[in-house]
Amino acid sequence: MSLLALRAQLFQAASAAAADPTPLAIPDPLVHFMNRTSFGIRESDYQRAGAMGYAAFVESQLLPSAANASVIEAAIATNLPSINMTGAQLYLAYPPSENKDFQALGELRAATLLRQVYSPNQLFEVMVEFWTNHFSIEHVHGYDRIAKTIDDQDMRKHALGKFKDLLNASARSPAMLFYLDNYVNVKTGAQENYSRELMELHTLGVDGGYTEGDVKEVARAFTGWSFNRTQISFLFSQRNHDSNEKTVLGKTLAKNRGMEDAQDVLDILAAHPSTAKLIASKLVRRFVSDTPPAALLDKLTALFLSSGGDITTMLRELFNSVDFIASADLKVKRPQEYVQSVLRVTDAKLSGATYTRALTAVYEGLGQTWCNWPAPNGYPDVASYWMNTTAWLGRWNFVFAALEGRLDRGIVIDALALTAGAKTPDAMVDKLSERLLRRKLSYADRAELVSNAANGSYLFGIETTQFHISLNRTQLTEPYHVIQFQQHEFPAS
Repeated sequence: MSLLALRAQLFQAASAAAADPTPLAIPDPLVHFMNRTSFGIRESDYQRAGAMGYAAFVESQLLPSAANASVIEAAIATNLPSINMTGAQLYLAYPPSENKDFQALGELRAATLLRQVYSPNQLFEVMVEFWTNHFSIEHVHGYDRIAKTIDDQDMRKHALGKFKDLLNASARSPAMLFYLDNYVNVKTGAQENYSRELMELHTLGVDGGYTEGDVKEVARAFTGWSFNRTQISFLFSQRNHDSNEKTVLGKTLAKNRGMEDAQDVLDILAAHPSTAKLIASKLVRRFVSDTPPAALLDKLTALFLSSGGDITTMLRELFNSVDFIASADLKVKRPQEYVQSVLRVTDAKLSGATYTRALTAVYEGLGQTWCNWPAPNGYPDVASYWMNTTAWLGRWNFVFAALEGRLDRGIVIDALALTAGAKTPDAMVDKLSERLLRRKLSYADRAELVSNAANGSYLFGIETTQFHISLNRTQLTEPYHVIQFQQHEFPAS
């Protein structure tokens, strides 16, 4: 059977499966947790988690040790020097005037990829992506090509901390101040872009109880909030601040003050019940279902308020809830999450200087390049946006290309190793099911795969792609600058 004919056959079969999927076995709770809270289950992480058990492993992810990720962080520091620089160092080393800011952009994207693929602190990396998407900034937008690196450092500091700290860091972020135009927000002409998105997207939500008058008053409160371009740091200008009295959400801000006006606004918004509901709903949507269960949403909303917006406390409650344990197969991974999952579950080896360019082309083809959503509301987190026949085909083509070594010579997957030396069709299918799904196939799916293997029809391609259909059911589901890395290698676990 030709590869083209095989793909046509699988496309028809999977389209039918998407409409009326054959049930799979319910996954073990630990497998479900790892699958939902990571960028895919690496074999080494699976073995470690199994030895720890559900409760202990969840805690290890909620309270991650930086030492666990020391190997990948050391490699990033060596190969991607901009990632840990201060703002002043970054501006000097990657000056926009020489177009070197594109290099900083590429290095940040590469570091994000490597952390998502190789860090053992997977929940932490998922939450960094979650908050990066919540406080969405289009990375390719002018000054943000360089300033987003500092913004990323701040997101990583607070990803499992308090929401109010994330909110304060974002409000002072030169990348955000530039992206939403607050750097030109002055008393002689208030700019409302940031104030509107601050309430609609970052805190209260579109139905959170604020008015158009509140938008204008919050904009006045943030007059003078800007940044030092060469230091890539926050800067407040008292002479550009409107120091008259203001009223925000029914609360009066006295006249003759400075940056305290905006700080009071941030404190009000961080503690507001509507903010609690918005953050709770996004967390539940991310980890449980596209349609958040009302009882769990109410519980996390109350916990946000009682804990002062403590993210770890909310997640601990969520991951030990009945709704979470019962939510297998209720989420589909977005394109980047899916690509990273394939790399992780197959223990892909990345090396050389060009694999990031090849993967960026894959992300672009599937519709999700890191921090490249053109609007400030972030990439959608619901299956209805991402899944259609074109999306399915793009994902299958990626899997074929990855397994056949056609993406880039620096992306290597030892496909035969996934079968762990199995010799018979039954054993090979069972080994792949154990490794790729961590759960048993339905009787009908297993029988079809065994039959395909026995017939010798492009054996591994058939098996892998058929499993790919199941993976989509179960959530395993712009190269602006070519980064010339030092030669390095990130081995499989």
